Amino acid sequence: MKIIPDIKATFGETYFLGFTEKMRFDQTTNKKTNELESYVCRLSSSELQGQIEVTVPLTVAVQEIRFNQKVTLQGVIIDPYAKSSEGTSFAQVMLRCTAKGILDESSGKSVPTRNEGQK
Repeated sequence: MKIIPDIKATFGETYFLGFTEKMRFDQTTNKKTNELESYVCRLSSSELQGQIEVTVPLTVAVQEIRFNQKVTLQGVIIDPYAKSSEGTSFAQVMLRCTAKGILDESSGKSVPTRNEGQK
């Protein structure tokens, strides 16, 4: 099941706090590779009164977004999944949040995209 939220009602005002690179995981070797898969952006949320993590594709130029810049998300999907610790039968429900893009809320324009091969 995937949840498609009302952005303003769910997150309120959102501000960009930074990002990290997410590397691809090789299922056959059970190890991370050196291949970049996506970016995990940290945003502050006025409605949730805390920090959220949102995964965006490599085409979003997250390097162009300034710290504490007011942004809004495009095409958000929340995907719940279960996670458990080794040796226990207890599972915790986690929410994975992904977005197709990030908009600069002050101008209403999307953050510049970048070419796949560009670093």
